[in-house]
Amino acid sequence: MGHGGLPRTADVVVVGAGSAGCVLAERLSRDPARSVLLLERGPARWPSDAVRDLRTLPITADSGYAVQHPEATGLGVVRGSGFGGSSAVNGGYFLRWHPDDFADWPTGWGLDEVTTAYDELDRPGGTMGVSAFGDDELSDAARRFEDYWGQWMPIRPPDDPWPIVGVNRVRSNRAGMLRMTAAEAYLRPAARRPNLVIRAAEQVDAVVASGRIVSGVRLGDDVVDCGEVVLCAGTLGTAAILLRSGLDTAIGGDVLTVAEHREVLVHYRTRASGSRTALLQSVVHTQDDLEIRCYSADLADYIDGLVPVGPAVGVAAMRPGTPGTVRLGATGAEVDLGAVAADVADRMANGVAAVVEMLGSSEFGDLVDERSVTVDPVIRTSQHAWGSMPMGSRTDPQGAVEGVRGLRIVDGSILPAPGRSGPHATVMMAACRIGDLLTSAR
Repeated sequence: MGHGGLPRTADVVVVGAGSAGCVLAERLSRDPARSVLLLERGPARWPSDAVRDLRTLPITADSGYAVQHPEATGLGVVRGSGFGGSSAVNGGYFLRWHPDDFADWPTGWGLDEVTTAYDELDRPGGTMGVSAFGDDELSDAARRFEDYWGQWMPIRPPDDPWPIVGVNRVRSNRAGMLRMTAAEAYLRPAARRPNLVIRAAEQVDAVVASGRIVSGVRLGDDVVDCGEVVLCAGTLGTAAILLRSGLDTAIGGDVLTVAEHREVLVHYRTRASGSRTALLQSVVHTQDDLEIRCYSADLADYIDGLVPVGPAVGVAAMRPGTPGTVRLGATGAEVDLGAVAADVADRMANGVAAVVEMLGSSEFGDLVDERSVTVDPVIRTSQHAWGSMPMGSRTDPQGAVEGVRGLRIVDGSILPAPGRSGPHATVMMAACRIGDLLTSAR
């Protein structure tokens, strides 16, 4: 594993050892007669306990486990890199989408099938070690947040895996206070299979295509021939590979549209002090498709180099999502997360007003310096880009690119509709389901 000569051929090349790629590499290599090559651009080492600690977000450029993407308006856009991808460096939030978020998914993705795939990941004893944060683990802010909203909204029981419109205790992929990564759950147990070859520190430049037939991948001057390429490089990483591959007619042109959950932060100064815990432990989902996020402390406590500005409560617009674009520029893929539509901005403003009112309430009276409450003027990003190659239009229900032979996509690119929770658990759910379908079809 790691550096070394690349195989010249494989039955399947999986690009990206992140949340989806680890699942696909494990599933596809269950058949000993199928040779699988997994290529990852990040470092050739497993994330350490220090990297996986839920009390830190190692997403700066010098962490070694993150990639920064240039964004047209100057927003910070970052994704995990290395074994486990973003599952090794994110906040450890692992909420399902709401059941009715799947109403517009294609045939084969009914709620029974979706539930089975989610269950593998987050049931008691599931692969991702998912559990809700306990009452004794909550930060002061999260405890008061739940008390406040629980006065007039339902509270989901922590052991219920399905979110509700109301108060949702965050369920987290973890082992104690360490993130359970897709690499630990899926890749490490399969790593010694003789038919699975893993190579890290390998950047895939493009897929090799002749017309509408894909026959391999190109890495600098090297080419690996294969029967099928499965792109699992994340929505932005996969978009960059597609755009570099000259597949304009198959992917709809030289610009790909993505969707993003944009977020406004409301900051405050706190009078409390306590030990640092996981960043996000409780959220409220509103009837008008907002997610209100109670962050446990100042983001600067989790991310090196940030200027402290106080703890925050986030207000994110989840449905329908804000459209943005990815295109190729002089230095590679360029992201433009676009402008928030007026009606979405109005909904977010109403949510922000509700948060300001909450921070001035008696529940927060001894915790918050009310004079310190400020609304960030910048509408930021949740780091949730998705939907550039959605199932049902540009890809089929198993991620195969329509009209192209030998190319499949299994990551956030193929999510066909917006959800009211973050996408991480749902991306892994889709990878489990597609992996099962591909394995059974062999």
